[in-house]
Amino acid sequence: MGRRREATTTLREARRRFFATNGFGADGGYDAPWVDATFGPFAYRLPNLRARARALRIHDLHHLVTGYATDWRGEAEISAWELGSGWGRYPYAWMIAIFGVLTGLLAQPRATWAAFARGRRSANLYPRRDVEPLMDRPLSEVARELHVPPSGAKHAVRLGDAGAFAITSITAIAFGFVAAPFVSGFVALGEMRRATRGGCPFTGAAHA
Repeated sequence: MGRRREATTTLREARRRFFATNGFGADGGYDAPWVDATFGPFAYRLPNLRARARALRIHDLHHLVTGYATDWRGEAEISAWELGSGWGRYPYAWMIAIFGVLTGLLAQPRATWAAFARGRRSANLYPRRDVEPLMDRPLSEVARELHVPPSGAKHAVRLGDAGAFAITSITAIAFGFVAAPFVSGFVALGEMRRATRGGCPFTGAAHA
C-alpha cells in the first residue's frame, strides 16, 4: 500500500511534504524579502531577488525528482546534477550551482562526480517557463520523463562526461576566487542575524 501511494504521489503533494520536512514554510519562502539559511557551519543572509525565487521554484522540484537532500552534501550533489543535465535559462541557478560544485569538489569529489554523471543522463526543468502543469502529475512519472536514473545507479565513464566535468570544475574553481568577497559579505550578514536570534550554527537546511 505504501509503495502504491508513493508511486501516485503528485509533485504538488511531494513538495508540500518537502517544505514541511525542511521547515521552509507553507510556501517555501518564495515571497519572503530576505532569506536566512545555513550551509554547514556558516549562516548567511541573501535578498530574495525575483531571479532567485523563480529559479528556486524549479530547484526544489529537482530535489524531489532526484532525491538529493537539502544539507550541504545534498546541495553539492544536486548542483552537480543540475549542471550535468543542462544549464537552462536561469543565471542565478548557474551561479548557485557552480558554488555548490566547488563545495563538492573540496569535500566529496567522488559523490560530486557521480551526481554530475547522473545529470548527464537526465534532463531538467529549467528550460520550462511554467512548471504549474506538472504539479498534479505523479512525481515518479515526471522523474521518468526527465530520464533521471535511479539513485545509486552505476554509470560507465564516457569521454564526453569527463570532459564536461573537467570544464565545469575549472569554472567552479575560478568562480570561487571571484566570488569569495561577496560570499564573505553574505556570511557576515547571516552571522549578524544569527547573533540577534541566538541560533545554532549547525541547525537549519541549506536552502540557497
